[in-house]
Amino acid sequence: MTSDERREALENIALIKNLMMETREEMSRSRGGWIAVIWGVYCLLGIGGSKLLMPPGYLEGIWWFALTAPAMLATILVARGMAKRQPPGQRRHTFHWFIKFWAPMLILAYTLCMFAAFLPGISVEYITVFILLVISTAYLIIGLNFAPEMTVMGGTGLAASILTAIFFLDISDVILSLLFGIGLIITGYVLNRKPRE
Repeated sequence: MTSDERREALENIALIKNLMMETREEMSRSRGGWIAVIWGVYCLLGIGGSKLLMPPGYLEGIWWFALTAPAMLATILVARGMAKRQPPGQRRHTFHWFIKFWAPMLILAYTLCMFAAFLPGISVEYITVFILLVISTAYLIIGLNFAPEMTVMGGTGLAASILTAIFFLDISDVILSLLFGIGLIITGYVLNRKPRE
């Protein structure tokens, strides 16, 4: 490697570090971690409600669907609040990106859940695993592209979802809701914390 190539590589590394720090500072300033907190609470309430508030069966699907509506509304409100802190030209772009990213993810999650609910070859016990696989994949994508803190959450969730599906399927809902619920709330706290100077 020549000295010019070495210098260019170091400049690229410095640029990447600056972009990561700017993204981290923007997330902290705009309080973007509240989105993670919302979905952490969603996981905990979803499993808690399905275990405590109603008998098992198709009512469980109605419970999750009923929780999804306020969670999505709260997420959209937070995303719009984040967009207001951005320059006017960038606001629409951020909000559209948010919708275009999460809408297909939710459609995928609900499609997999419908397969488990209506196809006799797939156990309904896999519904929680399917939802959390989709969520962890989404957070892994966000982490790899924008917020490195989310990479840990996404990678851990992906690995835990697979291991739980193989070894602990009978208690998968409890394990995964605790992992994602508490993990997302912690992630939200980390994202909202002011970065160190």
